[in-house]
Amino acid sequence: MLALLAAAAVLPLAACGTLDDGPVPDGYYRVQSGDTLYSIARKHRRSVRELARWNSLSDADRIEVGQVIRVVPAAGAAASAGGGRASGGSGGPAAVKDTPRVDDSGPARPPASRIRLQWPADGKVVARYAPPASKGLRIDVPAGGVVRAAAAGRAIHVGNLRGYGMLVIVKHDDDWLTVYGNLDKPSVSEDSQVAAGQEVGRMGAGGGELHFEVRAGGKPVDPSGYLPSRG
Repeated sequence: MLALLAAAAVLPLAACGTLDDGPVPDGYYRVQSGDTLYSIARKHRRSVRELARWNSLSDADRIEVGQVIRVVPAAGAAASAGGGRASGGSGGPAAVKDTPRVDDSGPARPPASRIRLQWPADGKVVARYAPPASKGLRIDVPAGGVVRAAAAGRAIHVGNLRGYGMLVIVKHDDDWLTVYGNLDKPSVSEDSQVAAGQEVGRMGAGGGELHFEVRAGGKPVDPSGYLPSRG
């Protein structure tokens, strides 16, 4: 669970409360139909982790239409270092610090389910799982190479994120996520259903290193233990 810190509020708003149909104070945003915490974070150039902390949200999946969300830190509170929106695409994510809907703090809980994955892309593995510097695999994908979903699920995040470049996250069930970072462009939209093996993104004309993570119960695990061996 994200470490929850109580943020001082300018007005006495409950973290998960709503205001009647009155105006929203400066520094806050009222949730609209179709919003997710991730789309709100991108719109206001904040990180999901910042919004979760400022609003004491224990579950980033649970926001409601009409809910008022703090999108600017309280007076005297500094924004987290992982804050701003990434500007783009191709730098290798050597040290990853902020993935939507995941939590690196505390011990991992054993997942209740099991998962079998397929390789997300062709190419040589150039960096293996070695946290904290590498929380997944880095695969050297050829120019214009296709990146595919390692299993069926739902795309819960599509967009840029610092440390990951262009990123797609696929949620497979309550226990498992896969993360596809450093894409040139995505091929799926947020909240769309994704089939196993379906294209979720492409690498650029010059190729690039796909960052691939597997998360069990919100924690990174070694993807090699869930992928078939390559001949």
